[in-house]
Amino acid sequence: MRRAAAVPPVLLAALLLSGCVSPAWDDHDYGLKAAATAEAAASGVELARQAVRGAGRLTTPYLKTLLTQAADDVGGVGDQFGRVQPPSDDSDRLRAEVTGLTSAAEDELRGLLIEVRRDGLHDPAKADRELGDLARRLRAIEETYG
Repeated sequence: MRRAAAVPPVLLAALLLSGCVSPAWDDHDYGLKAAATAEAAASGVELARQAVRGAGRLTTPYLKTLLTQAADDVGGVGDQFGRVQPPSDDSDRLRAEVTGLTSAAEDELRGLLIEVRRDGLHDPAKADRELGDLARRLRAIEETYG
């Protein structure tokens, strides 16, 4: 698990730098940036999902660290994509969808972090389902526009 935890932040940083730093010149370019953002966010959500599944086997400090890093990474890619100006009215819907999903994912991760800090995960199976749904929706954007 430790090795898997080290890879996604590096992957997220690379995707951040390659996918969302420059302006979007047209709808196709904007779609590629959306796909890179969705891929990076899904990676962070899936890492957290694996941590939630193994919550009983992980120490609380380690679980808090994983959830904090995942929430920070997902929030970072969402914020970075939000700074890319959509090139047309057609891209506005995609922007709303991607920023909405990254925001929802970050909120879910921060909520889980609060639970862990207070008294542990209340319903790990529910958290697993919700994170799985968010990851699936993010991956759908990645597949559609990537």
